[in-house]
Amino acid sequence: MKIGICGRATLALMLIGVNVAWQVRADDAPEAVGAEEAKKKLNDLIEKSVDWYDVLPDASAKSPLRAERVMRWRNVPREQPGEPMIEAIMVVWVHNGRPEAMASIYPWDGFLHHEFGSLSRANKLVVRNHEAIVWAPGAAGVEFKNVPDAPAPAAMPAARLRQMKAIGERFKGTMTGWKGDDSDREELRLLPRFLFRYDIEGARGSNPNLVDGAMFAFVLGTDPEIVLLLEAVGPKDEAVWQFALARATSGGLEVRLDGKVVWTAAKFPPLDGLTSPQRTLRRPLVE
Repeated sequence: MKIGICGRATLALMLIGVNVAWQVRADDAPEAVGAEEAKKKLNDLIEKSVDWYDVLPDASAKSPLRAERVMRWRNVPREQPGEPMIEAIMVVWVHNGRPEAMASIYPWDGFLHHEFGSLSRANKLVVRNHEAIVWAPGAAGVEFKNVPDAPAPAAMPAARLRQMKAIGERFKGTMTGWKGDDSDREELRLLPRFLFRYDIEGARGSNPNLVDGAMFAFVLGTDPEIVLLLEAVGPKDEAVWQFALARATSGGLEVRLDGKVVWTAAKFPPLDGLTSPQRTLRRPLVE
């Protein structure tokens, strides 16, 4: 869930009958827009909205970063009977082979939301709406720590991927929810496949000590709630595995490594600040 306990389970897009919560131009559709047609238009709008914002590695950059759609998702456990099944997407913006920012894009309460999160090791990230800066995190988005008792990164990429998967399975993610007593606590599932594998050849140009890396997700249904970054970092013959975690929800979160809590995220973080590590931008669902 991205914005509250009811979240996408009560999508304000009621694509039933003629009551459609987003509008189409009169010359594009008949008065009564069918549910399937409206659903297709919404999905098309979500796809187009990836380009609404330019993500830049720093304020001096001349060109925006490349966006990659890394997954489509639904929060099936919270869907209600009779509600439309609309897929949301997660996008990452890649700089020198490494993901620097992410966003979940989904409809809720009559708006299309872009829930941004920084994955940067620095505080230089800038996002523009083609005119003005709308987000500029004032701190690094993630904090890396060494993975305890991890093997040395293997020499071959396939072997390193097996190592990353094994390391990932040592983590357990939990949604502690939005309620003060944690009574809406839910265990999350680690997706077996990575969301994004670093382009190491592209990364080494700017960071020769980055040996490998991948982005994984803890999900509810297929809805990403926590992102896990694993990176092999260090000079040759001295590289180590490091991990970092990032939130993809407004709910509280907790991650354990080998049974020990190594990361938490508070409920209801500020998501509307220009310099916050995460920021949610929204636009009315109209064409």
